[in-house]
Amino acid sequence: MPHDFRAKPLSDEQVCRYAKQARDAFGQSAASRIDIIECLKSKSIWTIRGVKPLRFSVVPDAEMGDDDGKTTVTSEEVSIQIKHSVFEDAKYGVGRARHTCAHEIAHGVMHESSEMLRVATGNTKHFWLKPYESGEHQAGVFATAFLINDEIAEKAVSASDISVQAGISMESAKIYFSNLEKRRNRARTAEKIQLLRDEYMNERRDLSHSLHYLDEPCTVCGSRTVFPVGSKYMCQECDTVSDRYQDGDPG
Repeated sequence: MPHDFRAKPLSDEQVCRYAKQARDAFGQSAASRIDIIECLKSKSIWTIRGVKPLRFSVVPDAEMGDDDGKTTVTSEEVSIQIKHSVFEDAKYGVGRARHTCAHEIAHGVMHESSEMLRVATGNTKHFWLKPYESGEHQAGVFATAFLINDEIAEKAVSASDISVQAGISMESAKIYFSNLEKRRNRARTAEKIQLLRDEYMNERRDLSHSLHYLDEPCTVCGSRTVFPVGSKYMCQECDTVSDRYQDGDPG
């Protein structure tokens, strides 16, 4: 069968939410480094269609061939098979192997295809499938979100920190860290804007104590915050600049 397949359209944000729900269902929500083997050996698995029995098995490499993992979903259960060498690597914390296991869990949680394979060289993604409807793209996003504890990863200073802490590949860690840096930059920018706004408002408040306002209200906003600026008049409230008043009336 083709490596990739059309799945129910899901945004990356929704996929990540499903991954966190699955972590919680496996009792791993607070884990700094999720125990992927314990998850695979669970008797049941939470899916978007409800909780189902989980049947897990380790298969000899010769029987799996080029496939690192295989997930079969039926109306009754979810079956996950992992190649023996991949399972052994996952036990020792190899990032790619852990990602493969999480990838298969992703298929079990989100997808309804009868059989989904994970090949050693990486599954082919068809150009005619949009990311949000690609089963392989969704599973990849899910796997990273499933393995990473966001609260801990937020404190990371490098992709290497995330790779070691979460037990994921450097490739996945670099993608996550890049997105983390973008969020941090947006937060810093928002903080700077807020500081500038606060400074501006403070300056306006300080200025209001030293200004002498006219008795006449602003002809635009009606506020009695009009003060002279050279040969003009300016309203501090709405920043309207008008001609000089004469005999109490606008000129």
